[in-house]
Amino acid sequence: MNTLLKNNFIFLGLGLFILSSCGGKSPQFQAPSEVFEPITQELSQADSLPDPKVDILFVVDNSGSMKGYQQKLADNIELFANTFFDNARLNYHIGVVPVYDSKYLNDKTVYATSGVRKMNPLGELVPLKGLDSESSETKPLYITRDTANPKEVLKQTVLLGVQWGPEAEESFSPVLAVTDVQRNKSINQGFYQKDAYLAVIFLTDADDVTPGLSGEDFYQQLVDLKQGDRSKVIIAAALPNIDKLSDSCKVDGRGPIQSFPALLSISGGIWANLCSDNFGQQLAQIGTELVQRVATQKLQLKYTPDITTLTVCYTNLDDCKGTEENPYLQVLHRPQDYTFNPETNEILISPYLKLQRIDGANLKISAKPLSLGNYKSKRFKTL
Repeated sequence: MNTLLKNNFIFLGLGLFILSSCGGKSPQFQAPSEVFEPITQELSQADSLPDPKVDILFVVDNSGSMKGYQQKLADNIELFANTFFDNARLNYHIGVVPVYDSKYLNDKTVYATSGVRKMNPLGELVPLKGLDSESSETKPLYITRDTANPKEVLKQTVLLGVQWGPEAEESFSPVLAVTDVQRNKSINQGFYQKDAYLAVIFLTDADDVTPGLSGEDFYQQLVDLKQGDRSKVIIAAALPNIDKLSDSCKVDGRGPIQSFPALLSISGGIWANLCSDNFGQQLAQIGTELVQRVATQKLQLKYTPDITTLTVCYTNLDDCKGTEENPYLQVLHRPQDYTFNPETNEILISPYLKLQRIDGANLKISAKPLSLGNYKSKRFKTL
């Protein structure tokens, strides 16, 4: 074979080698996919799923014009109550306080038709009505998870009745008074809790006239009580629609035209129209939003999970393995019990999750960690 032919063979072989190297990566030159064992992140219930605490305060106008509106609230209150009384995880205090009137507080005039004004003390919760046993000298002032027949008790308690007295209605000042440390301890049986959510629900046909206090200032004071955490303050108001007044839809004075609109605006609050035929459903919506705000809980993961291997359970066993019939194991299902947010690497626990009571149980989150290296080299499973 002459030198020229030999060189041609060499160049041909070299060309074929170069062409073959331009194709896909040969498996023998790739590192094998990383294999991970599941990681279990264990969180105690106290740390991960503490029963959400919420103080729910109804501020009820008991001036002379409110009889019909109080009855409408009482008739529909069960629709509100159904959203959270059946939620075993919510740890609630529910109390009722009347409006206040500092302007006419000391008016001792004896009026010909009405007599002397009758005023309620500032910021004092009214005793619960409709309790199974009312023989105790100290009457409970608020509903808890231990209150028997809470729906009926709440219905009867919001029916304060009306009286000749409050005329310049203050709805905001009673709320601030309820949060007063001394009054809370000595009079209101510890209703207000610093570390709880605070939900305030107003019922009135008049605007607030608390001296020197705007809706914005009032809301800011509540937020300050929660160390600046706006999410801990929930505002709702059942008010008549001042744009659609009628014989069955009236207001006191000019109605809620300034302070309440300002409060609802700055707080992102919820308005239920007292004049609406759909008032009950609006009241139920207040309850639904309250539960979603209070009971949705976030759990931060310490690693990025492979979502296909993610398991969440509540148990006092070593892991989540077992059958659904095991009384010591409750497996949480996605998406009804929880969801995973990949942007924040958080597990979001549903506000409607019903946990069994298992002594010594903790929340366990188990998954294989996702390899970002595998992701970039396209060695991953597409869902």
